[in-house]
Amino acid sequence: MKTASATLVLVLCIMVSLSYSRPTYTGYSGAPGTDGTCASYCHGSSGGTIQVSGFPTEYMPNQVYPLTISHSGGNSITQLNGSYRIGDGSSNAGVIVAGTNTATYNVPHETNGIHLSSAYQNQGTFSWTAPGPGTGDVKLYVGGLQGGHSGLNSIIVFTAAEQLTATEEAEPIPGLFRNLANYPNPFNSSTVIEFCYDSDSPSVVNLGIYDLAGHQIQSSPIYCVARGPYQYRWVAERTMALRLHQPSISVGWNAITVSAPSA
Repeated sequence: MKTASATLVLVLCIMVSLSYSRPTYTGYSGAPGTDGTCASYCHGSSGGTIQVSGFPTEYMPNQVYPLTISHSGGNSITQLNGSYRIGDGSSNAGVIVAGTNTATYNVPHETNGIHLSSAYQNQGTFSWTAPGPGTGDVKLYVGGLQGGHSGLNSIIVFTAAEQLTATEEAEPIPGLFRNLANYPNPFNSSTVIEFCYDSDSPSVVNLGIYDLAGHQIQSSPIYCVARGPYQYRWVAERTMALRLHQPSISVGWNAITVSAPSA
């Protein structure tokens, strides 16, 4: 009877050990809308060394980012759950694809998560395809446990801001101008400035001449009567022209910007 009793206790201990370390324990990254952070903080204590590398501080919409899960010391990673959310909400952000030692999961409240494909790993990889334009800030939530039942826990929350595309940054303002250019550039004492007035209403466009330090040299108003191309020859004043020939500052007089039309 003593032998049978000891065997029963051993079997129960093994079952308990498997219950908290199983890699199929999913849906607990700690992201909004999930069932908490039981992927980590159900057991053990803080102080874990799990880390995620490759997550950008700014993301480009629809760009694919490879990420690596690892730890910087202590026991191997027993359990880990992770997912992306839009802002502080519960909506998924982008798409996660599994890599080495990882697998994706789909459970209620966390339909695109990442976890380890097997327990006790030192490293794993996965990729994340960022969401489309206009999504805004994105957060990555990760909860993980190292070692045994009383091991160390890690809770990770990263935030990435959406990076504006070149098109968005250069989008013309309605009613202003476009296709600004000047030739020659760099120039000596004069240059021809070409631009297209992009409004059906007559207005005054102020051509501002600036040096490379950002100081305005001159502002020249031009009356635009209709939409279309315009040219303006800017000639430096005599004192400016003399300074242009000084080698120490010759690069300082070749920056031109156009300001908004006056009201």
